[in-house]
Amino acid sequence: MIAMNENDALVLDLAIGSRFRVRSLGKHSKRLDGRTGRVIGFAQTKNALRVILDGHKHPQTLHRSYLEPLVETAS
Repeated sequence: MIAMNENDALVLDLAIGSRFRVRSLGKHSKRLDGRTGRVIGFAQTKNALRVILDGHKHPQTLHRSYLEPLVETAS
């Protein structure tokens, strides 16, 4: 049986097309802190995702621990 930790559950919530917010991780992510975007794919490692931040043209790879899923509400 494979044990899952909290980060494994988060990556399951972050499917391609899902929205996310960058977590506040102290001094390591000041310029990304609180930004939002969309998952566009998976990186070569299981610990990273290809994302595009809102207002940006080019995708980048971020570690999954930096991301938290956003709950989209119908308006």
